Amino acid sequence: MWQKIIGWFKHLFSRQAPVHREENGLWWQEDKGTVKVGLASRVIEELGDITFLATPTVDEQVDRNDQLIDIEGGKAVETFKSPVTGKVSRVYERYQDDPTSLAKAVDPLLVEIQPA
Repeated sequence: MWQKIIGWFKHLFSRQAPVHREENGLWWQEDKGTVKVGLASRVIEELGDITFLATPTVDEQVDRNDQLIDIEGGKAVETFKSPVTGKVSRVYERYQDDPTSLAKAVDPLLVEIQPA
């Protein structure tokens, strides 16, 4: 019984940062001083078979609205802009090495940025 009450209080007072979803399918979330950036699964489906993915490298500086993610599919090519200014702190390279694996991921996380 007490465990349920404690669990309820933890849930009540824990605050997870909201996920910001843009119309173009880019999503981002600030988490402990880092901005995580990814793509909605629906965008990946709409692009068809993904053949190419390009992101900045770790330690690269990006400005808000700079080109951040380039993705090429069987149906279209899309470019997504950075939601924040900062330094790229992490790139999820498994998707760089195998862009087709994006089709299996749910709202994949692609880049993390340390805001300036």
